[in-house]
Amino acid sequence: MNEWESARERFLEDCRDAVRISRENLRRLMEDNKDTEYGRRHGFAAIRDAEEYQRQVPLSDYRDYEEEVARMEQGEERVLTAYEVKHYIMTSGSTGRQKRIPLTKEALGRCIFPIYYAAYACIPGMDAGKYLHLSVFRMEPPVPERDTILSAAYFRELYDRESFQLEERYLGGTRLLFSKGMGDVPYGKLWVMLSSPEMAGIQAFFLYDILLFFRYFEENWRRVLEDITYRRIPREAPLSDSVREALLALPVPQEGWLERVERECAAGFAGILGRLWPGVKFVSGVGGSTFAAQEPMLRAYLGEVPVHYFTYAASECMMAITMRLESKENVLMPRSGFYEFIPYEKEGDGRPRTIEELETGEYYEIVVTNFSGLYRYRLNDVVRVTGFCGQAPVFEVCFRKNQAINIAGEKTDLQTISRAVELLARECRVHVLEYSVYDEKELLPGRYQCFVETEEGLDGLDCGGILDRILMEQNEDYRDLRGLGLIGEPCVRRVEKGTHPECRRRFLAGQSQLKPLQYLTDQRLIAFMKERIC
Repeated sequence: MNEWESARERFLEDCRDAVRISRENLRRLMEDNKDTEYGRRHGFAAIRDAEEYQRQVPLSDYRDYEEEVARMEQGEERVLTAYEVKHYIMTSGSTGRQKRIPLTKEALGRCIFPIYYAAYACIPGMDAGKYLHLSVFRMEPPVPERDTILSAAYFRELYDRESFQLEERYLGGTRLLFSKGMGDVPYGKLWVMLSSPEMAGIQAFFLYDILLFFRYFEENWRRVLEDITYRRIPREAPLSDSVREALLALPVPQEGWLERVERECAAGFAGILGRLWPGVKFVSGVGGSTFAAQEPMLRAYLGEVPVHYFTYAASECMMAITMRLESKENVLMPRSGFYEFIPYEKEGDGRPRTIEELETGEYYEIVVTNFSGLYRYRLNDVVRVTGFCGQAPVFEVCFRKNQAINIAGEKTDLQTISRAVELLARECRVHVLEYSVYDEKELLPGRYQCFVETEEGLDGLDCGGILDRILMEQNEDYRDLRGLGLIGEPCVRRVEKGTHPECRRRFLAGQSQLKPLQYLTDQRLIAFMKERIC
């Protein structure tokens, strides 16, 4: 039994005993943190079970911790947690301004093995081959890092534990996985990939990153391939000397490989990954419902290569893993925290449930108590329970509770919008590269305005009318309010190709993670989209 299979068995044992582990997590958290400032304030020492915990500790969000986190960053100890803080995680800002979340050594230790081993045990031959990771983690240990993202902290932990042998697992080695000098990440990663006919898989934190990388590949392959052929890197490329040395030190591909790359790329990019690298076992990244409209575009590049939606994680907590290729079902990691689930818009009873009280088919908002100092923290993610693995709930992530378009009470969530755009593209026979939407309330009645980037033109297509019909089919409240004249017909505008990437670069360059721009609330972004209407 290899490391992956062994980790899977240990994880399944935890799942079979998840209720006891959940209760033990709460007991341990109360005992270890009773003498922290937060623990004294809420009487952790007297809490014996989940019911007492729910009575004594209020539900919370980031505003309840902001001042304490700032004090911790200044060196104060035992404020929110008694555990050693290893990093301060910078969130993506997808729900507004970015937040800073402490991440402790205790929390990392509880999640590292399931995420690195158990989650990938479903991939045959995972212990053989080298993989390309599309991120570059700019980190220097050992002090608690500032402006770190969750995936960087995770890989730093793997790097610090020498048994993980990252140098042997990743193409380019740790010199190119942990680097401050790769200012042009897509260029460097494409150089690594085109130099590696032995590549066995691609990993990224988000599947969206992989889609953006393949778009870069399609647009820049000739230039990068020529640089590899002549072993040169343009002086104007924003790469440090050490990164240049690391790229040039990569083994020269076997004879005929670069010619094959040129031939296959020139023939088109449909299924390019499977055509050039038939030994690739998977691509891996967080997807979810909000990626639904972009997923067909990614699949077009992959051919028959399967997708692994390996984990469900947020900066606040690493919570669950997927255990099958092509599955979007997440299995809760029993040791990662103490979880509660608030029934989503269930009539008359919003009492938070613990894992043994969950019902298959029901929707819940997740509340997490983690090992990094957050207590009864509302993530605003809504999930649907699809079953159980032993006693551990299995669920699909559906949408974010606080991200919905709401002009007249219809509350159209991003999952519905994403599905509607996917159906619009199919019906109009166009390829939607990216899209974003906002509620145009300055009109009476207000309407949805959708900006789309497409390969094809939209002339002669009644896209607004088609989207309107699809939304009425998807959301009964939208249909009723449209019938009453309280919402206007949506407007679909085609914007210039490259608008969404340029918008991210111009306005969101300071963010440490980039996700699809879908629901626009920032007036600067909305104005930029309007400027780029075709």
